[in-house]
Amino acid sequence: MRGLNIFLLIVLVAVVQAQPADHSAAVAQIAIVIDDLGDRLHDGQRVINLAGDITVGIIPYTPYAKRLAQLAEQQHKEVLLHLPMEAISEKYMGKGGLDSSMDQQQFFSSLQRSLSYLPNIRGVNNHMGSRLTQDTQKMHWLMQGLREFGGLYFLDSRTIDTSQALQVADESGLKNASRDVFLDHDRNEKTMQHQWRYLIALAKEKGSAICIAHPYPESVAFLKEKLAGLDQSGIRLMKVSELIRWREDRRKLAWQTSTSSSH
Repeated sequence: MRGLNIFLLIVLVAVVQAQPADHSAAVAQIAIVIDDLGDRLHDGQRVINLAGDITVGIIPYTPYAKRLAQLAEQQHKEVLLHLPMEAISEKYMGKGGLDSSMDQQQFFSSLQRSLSYLPNIRGVNNHMGSRLTQDTQKMHWLMQGLREFGGLYFLDSRTIDTSQALQVADESGLKNASRDVFLDHDRNEKTMQHQWRYLIALAKEKGSAICIAHPYPESVAFLKEKLAGLDQSGIRLMKVSELIRWREDRRKLAWQTSTSSSH
């Protein structure tokens, strides 16, 4: 009998070892958005050619916006409308920029044209916007416009800590997320290494994190190197929409577990 039990135990161990391991709970998730595409074709092409599920932010009405959006779709990259918004510095926004002087009709009209400009966008994030994202009324208009357009999420680039965008998006029932790390506010190699380590540490601590970078040659070269070894480091790169959905599933699971435990 003892011999039979040992035999069954050996068989059971062999069966378990033969099953594919589920690393989903142990893997940290990150999303990387590269913004400011559209003015320079070559820079945009280098970004789109990066390996993995990079998300690209394209500024509407720029010379190569539509062409880069098509290339991104061909390379299975997720496209964000990188929408210009008013900054405290009053920096020139370009065509399609949203500002605090607009009335509701002007705001909606400009937003609708910009949303319709690029094909197959999955979401919107703000280009600049340190002033406008603090304006609660304008953020309500923005989220209303995104909901009416249908199927979009909002990513707050968080160009200022007092942004009201996420709170309003939550109140509006719009899918949303916020930038956690800027990779290349300084293009120095040492600084980008520091920011990258912070991104990975934050993702492992919180489960996920979102990074924004820009199409500088230094940034693209840096990311090309880092992405090559990402899988081996226990980090999974996801499109922003996938990361938002992953977070929602995680929250639902936590809520269900909590409810089940309370009963």
